[in-house]
Amino acid sequence: MSFQALARKTVKGVMENKLKLAVIDPFMQGGTDIPGKTKWIPIKPSTDGALVLGMMRWIFDNEKFDGKFLECPNEEAAKAIGFKSYTNATHLVIVDEKHPNNRKFLKPEDLGLEGEEFFVIDKKTGKPELNSKASAGNLLYNGEVQGKTGTIKVATSLYLLKQGVERHSIDEYAEICGISANQIAEIAKEFTSHGHKVAVDTLGGTNSVNALPFTVALWILPALMGAYNMKGGMAGNGPSFKAFADGPKYDLAAFEGQIKPSGVKISREQFHYENTTEYKNKVAQGKKPYPSKLPWHTNGMSLDGQAMFSALNKYPYQCKILVNCFANPIYGTPSLYQEAMLEELKKTSNIPLIISVDIVMGETTAYADYIVPDTSIYEQWAMVPVRANINTKMTAVRYPIIEPMTPKVGSNNQPISMETYLIEVAKKIGMPGFGDNAIKDADGKMWPLNTREDYFIKAIANMAYDGDAVNGITEEDDKITGLDSIPSDWQAAIKPDELFVVKNIIAKGGRFEADTNYHDGEFMKYGDPVKVCFYSENLANSRNSITGAYNEGAPVWTPETLADGTLVDKAYPSEEYPFRVCSSKAKLRGVSMLNNCPTLQVLSDTNYIEINASDAKELGLNDGQEVMVETPSNKAKGVLKVRQGVARGSLGISFGYGKWEYGSKDTTIDGKVITGESLRATGIASNPLALIDNSVKGKYGLSEVITGTHNRNGIRAKIVPLS
Repeated sequence: MSFQALARKTVKGVMENKLKLAVIDPFMQGGTDIPGKTKWIPIKPSTDGALVLGMMRWIFDNEKFDGKFLECPNEEAAKAIGFKSYTNATHLVIVDEKHPNNRKFLKPEDLGLEGEEFFVIDKKTGKPELNSKASAGNLLYNGEVQGKTGTIKVATSLYLLKQGVERHSIDEYAEICGISANQIAEIAKEFTSHGHKVAVDTLGGTNSVNALPFTVALWILPALMGAYNMKGGMAGNGPSFKAFADGPKYDLAAFEGQIKPSGVKISREQFHYENTTEYKNKVAQGKKPYPSKLPWHTNGMSLDGQAMFSALNKYPYQCKILVNCFANPIYGTPSLYQEAMLEELKKTSNIPLIISVDIVMGETTAYADYIVPDTSIYEQWAMVPVRANINTKMTAVRYPIIEPMTPKVGSNNQPISMETYLIEVAKKIGMPGFGDNAIKDADGKMWPLNTREDYFIKAIANMAYDGDAVNGITEEDDKITGLDSIPSDWQAAIKPDELFVVKNIIAKGGRFEADTNYHDGEFMKYGDPVKVCFYSENLANSRNSITGAYNEGAPVWTPETLADGTLVDKAYPSEEYPFRVCSSKAKLRGVSMLNNCPTLQVLSDTNYIEINASDAKELGLNDGQEVMVETPSNKAKGVLKVRQGVARGSLGISFGYGKWEYGSKDTTIDGKVITGESLRATGIASNPLALIDNSVKGKYGLSEVITGTHNRNGIRAKIVPLS
């Protein structure tokens, strides 16, 4: 929803000559080409970081950053000159290898003082001062301060950022990313010519094994101009109405007997390898602690694909039961659908039990021991929060418009769904928070959680009464929408006086603040003050758990490497694998939806291996020719589409095609054959082509070591003609 809305606003702005549009992508995709107004910049896959750091090099060389803003060492100083964010640009970092707190920010304890603040070099006095007491700090200090036991070498965050950026010239960045130095300078000049009214955004380009420095550098670009929370600048995610929280009517966030999650996530994220028992035991036994069996992704989050690799390797511990819901990791995770991985997935000694809750026989569900039928979007409840491109308060509501067609089960004879399954299992095993007396209202009365409506309708009631309560539904709307005849169990889920207010929310599709409330003067209305970090102490003090090397605290150009630091280009030289496969998102397909829509099948029934016309000519390849794409880890057949809108040396494969399950073949259930539809399997999928990281002992798909981001873009490949 968010990117479509953003695209519409972008096109409108371009057509009204309020915006200039440059698309930086290895592929010129349909929908981003506004005739005569779009500038396509064909960047080499997985080199986005070089472009951003090249822009940053130009900004530093020409001093085009907002120095007055960056000098502000705290929120109050920034507000005093008209901003609603600040940075740690002036904060001092210890860069003294002899000091025990090397790589960390200079703190009062380092100077024999007490407190938890940071230090800057005060611009007025030229001496160290707490960041809270200075109104401006020295931006590019690199020198010494007097510590409690001697002098300490320090440098500011901005100095360290600049030092990293200056490791390469603009010409070198241009060579890396395939965009001319003049064009990098032109983009940087345009970017810095609008003051704080600039913004950045990205998604697919971050899915490569050198994604972290690119992503961090990208978000730093607008911070150099003071753009965060400013009108015309950057906004965080927009606010939502209270729904599942401790709301004004019902507490859906807490219950008696609640246990908070704890321990180490199986996905090896948000945890330092150095804190594991494995590491400590090695050290205690006098062994080298590195490498760990699989990389630990200290700065990653929500890594469902990495959880799968962990399960296949029984590391850091065994997964006893894998419950898959609203996900299809076998299709959606690069490197996972490969023979060696699937052999491990089939072993019950690795994963004893797999349960999948799904609406189709998906690629992951096909490996499940038990399949729980779920409901489709027309049969479900859902609350959809707002994304960052909408900065007014809203929460959308999806509600069942038809009776679910799944079988009815359980003590309340409810249609089976993900929610019904969870409720019934929880009640069966005696988990707190389910069944009778599960949910407390604002008056202290206890309510049951026996059906999904018991939960979702209360969430809507919370939304309806968050702040100023909405009005009740009109009699006319009640009849037109059919809400005048809702089931009795819906009505019983809330107090009678709340029903007509809740109905009004459902009838409107959610609760939405007027879209005229984006700004408060020169600030974004809902943007809380933010601190943007140019140097991350957390990142700088974390290590690659395979090599033991420290990570960089500020973004620098980082070529793609295996987990042990071997360059991907060295392991798989371009002489043998001259192409890089990249994934794009087709408008008419998705991860788990749209393959079974006849209308969309007619509009776009297959995808292609898209290649630049000059590359095709050099290799004697033709449009429509069947070829084999071979990578160091796998291969797959496909049909070539030859066109100019692909960067040289790139192969574009759009996502959502080439499925091998999802109802594409016959399935037998209880002796009855369900006939498949082969059209759902047309085309080629790029994720099975992704690389295995053989520098790691376990079964592991090549990933960005620090964050766990997968090798979706930049897959090394060659083409073998088949016809």
